[in-house]
Amino acid sequence: MKIQEGCTNFCSYCIIPFTRGPVRSRKLASVKSEAEKFLSMGFKEIVFTGIHLGAYGRDFHDGTTLADAARTVLELDGLQRLRLGSLESIELSEELLTMVRENPKFSHHLHLPLQAGSDYVLKRMNRHYNREEFRKLIENVKNAIPGVAISTDIIVGFPGETEEMFAESLDYIRSLGFSRVHVFPYSPREGTPAASMPDQIPDNIKKERVHRLQQVAEEMTRAFHEQYLGTKQKVLWETRTKGVTDGVTDTYIRVDAKADVIPGEITEVKLERLYEDGVWGISE
Repeated sequence: MKIQEGCTNFCSYCIIPFTRGPVRSRKLASVKSEAEKFLSMGFKEIVFTGIHLGAYGRDFHDGTTLADAARTVLELDGLQRLRLGSLESIELSEELLTMVRENPKFSHHLHLPLQAGSDYVLKRMNRHYNREEFRKLIENVKNAIPGVAISTDIIVGFPGETEEMFAESLDYIRSLGFSRVHVFPYSPREGTPAASMPDQIPDNIKKERVHRLQQVAEEMTRAFHEQYLGTKQKVLWETRTKGVTDGVTDTYIRVDAKADVIPGEITEVKLERLYEDGVWGISE
């Protein structure tokens, strides 16, 4: 459910602030009414999305925040799970962290884009934090919400990224223990500052670096999944194909199972073993 539009961060690689304009937020009453409509149709989970989701409410100038939108929906009858879409790390408030930890309807999964693991590259990207600040934030989140899943985005081959910087990024990313990493090769967007920067990286080097980071990402995802093997988790079932139903836990682990369930239901299964890009589950 999209509750916010526009962005004013002006990351040097992104055209969105020029094409989508400033932050515009959906009124709380509208958020509530649309959520009620979805719940009346039988949906169990709502996912908040936005171009700059963490800036929700900023344009109201009355103190309204993303936490208020979350609270509005969490109070509705019928909701079983609320998940947040991509969220800028520096906009993750203590109030929101407390809600994720204490409200059983709030998914224990946060997607916090890092984009690069080199301070030099982060500065050129015009990201508003450095490596140490991001590490402290991740540590704070993990301390506040034990077992939380934190996924991220990384752009590989940004202009000026040397082999040494990339190697530094690999080590840094690995040390943060993400549950999942989405890897993207840098792609110039006409009209953005990064498109005209010197030291553009050749495509063959970007492709090779993407492959190396994807290997690290797969290792981290496997390690995250392994810690849940043998445990019972609630799964929101999504699709059924040839007798196998798949869905996701509140920590966004993909689960497949030969379970007698209906897509849209949430039931508990035991996570037995690693399977494809997720885990195989058994109903008990």
